Amino acid sequence: MHPLHYCDVAVYGFHGCNVDVKNKILSGAAKFENSVNRYDWLGAGVYFWENDFLRAYDWAKQLHGNNAAVIGAKIQLGHCFDLSNSFSKEILKISFGDLYTDWKNTNSAVLVNKSHPKGIGNPTDMVLRYLDKVVIDYAMTLAIKRDPNFTYDTVRAPFQEGFPVYPGSAFREHDHIHLCVRNPELLTELFDPET
Repeated sequence: MHPLHYCDVAVYGFHGCNVDVKNKILSGAAKFENSVNRYDWLGAGVYFWENDFLRAYDWAKQLHGNNAAVIGAKIQLGHCFDLSNSFSKEILKISFGDLYTDWKNTNSAVLVNKSHPKGIGNPTDMVLRYLDKVVIDYAMTLAIKRDPNFTYDTVRAPFQEGFPVYPGSAFREHDHIHLCVRNPELLTELFDPET
């Protein structure tokens, strides 16, 4: 069975933003812009919380205060680099191994993930994903080198984040599944989840 066989499914995702961006995108006056920050968790693309309106809204509220908004989307995952399965994690190991060898051979510093610079949240969360972003982006490059006609449309990963939900719990207050949409054609329906 091909490892991507069950990955091309539709899910709902929620994108935190501000009211102006939401209105422009939903009216068709603007399109989503790819996030290309050095610390992005899953590489370059448009980010969504899978099936979690409240988490998207909380995130938007932290950034935009009373101007916070959320856009809903039905997302066809297409060729999904899904880090909840073993196949994708094996590719990440190869990607990191290649990068680590290059960094050592060129005497370059090995990138590391870092906690929030202002000490916000759980310090073990490592919310600045400098290393992970580079490893995932390189894994996407490896896929294209292997087959120039193949690209990953989406990247999907479960994350633990925040403090325990209750004492002794392995569940954390901000656990979520994050989606990074690299192919905007797979945003099949946009909607306003607040109406």
